[in-house]
Amino acid sequence: MKQKSGASENNPGRKNIIDDLMQAGFTEYEARVYLSLLASHPASAYTISQNSGVPHSRVYDISRRLIAGGYAVSSGTNPETFSPLSPAELIDKIKRDNANLTENLKKKLKNIDFTPDFDPVWNIKSQEEAIDKVREIVSSAQKKIYLGIWLEDFLQVKEELRKAVARGVRTFMLIYGRTEIDFGCYYFHDRDHLEGSTTIGRTIDCTADSEVCITGDLGGPGPTKVVWTRNFGLVFSIENYLIHDLFLHEVHTHFGEEMDRVFGGNMKKLREKFHHLKD
Repeated sequence: MKQKSGASENNPGRKNIIDDLMQAGFTEYEARVYLSLLASHPASAYTISQNSGVPHSRVYDISRRLIAGGYAVSSGTNPETFSPLSPAELIDKIKRDNANLTENLKKKLKNIDFTPDFDPVWNIKSQEEAIDKVREIVSSAQKKIYLGIWLEDFLQVKEELRKAVARGVRTFMLIYGRTEIDFGCYYFHDRDHLEGSTTIGRTIDCTADSEVCITGDLGGPGPTKVVWTRNFGLVFSIENYLIHDLFLHEVHTHFGEEMDRVFGGNMKKLREKFHHLKD
């Protein structure tokens, strides 16, 4: 009999794993049986009951449910024994099942005529969560993306943006810094005179299909202060803010020398006029 550590009753993380499996769709007994199989397999119903705390009278039907779900297999011997799907394969299967579920649900819900009477604004309080949300927004875009992003963060979402362009999404990017890029419409923004980034951190602005946006400060020296929403007013404002910034960079490609002469490099004089106002 093959033994594995980490799934015994004495494992302090066992309850947390059971809770996580239940959130993924397992019942408590299914989670207990699966974990007991990880600890000892192949295992008879008697052994599973002893290791999991699931009543012997329930082990067979619980094991059958795991088999039907693709999470375990039966040897078919007498006595019948059971073996689990490996943890890595379990995670992959849960991902696939949830992806199929959400895609099917999305198609069905599209047939329901729904007009929201409110559009909440959700707070994001970590850089990692903010970048993950940008990836999600970019990956879901169907028509157009507007993005203002610092180079360090652009590199983390670059492949999702590349895939969006490849599937025909018009993508306009304003990148604070310079890098090699061979897709989409992009402009590089000089980082001179952007002293605020050292005190509040880098900013992020992204909209997709005029339907959703994420905006705020990613933090660094200070806390992350980012929000995302489908609120039309905020999406409209952020999208147009990005479009006007892109307008400015397009104009600068044609009249850059004159603009630098009048307003200073990277619009320094205008930044001093409007960004550094004192009460």
